[in-house]
Amino acid sequence: MKTKRTRASPRKTYYLVLWWMSQTPYAAVFENKVAAEAAASVRNALLITVSGRDLKVDQVADWYRRDDEGHPMPAEWRDLVGQVHVPWLSKVKPTA
Repeated sequence: MKTKRTRASPRKTYYLVLWWMSQTPYAAVFENKVAAEAAASVRNALLITVSGRDLKVDQVADWYRRDDEGHPMPAEWRDLVGQVHVPWLSKVKPTA
């Protein structure tokens, strides 16, 4: 008897745009990279690229800080003691 193999769905990528206006944070999620980059560029926003079933953060680009060629710079992660702290990138360890 043959068993059917289910094909894994292709990795989906989403783009999270975060910006602030009048001391109020705003966010939008896009499936189209060009639209997300346009929204981030107009608002000088953070553009966060996420993908996969386990929600992997691929990139955080700061559209307010740009290099000499106009490309967004990577966002800087800082903790009070200067350590890099990205909670969504840490692996959850099962308890024994």
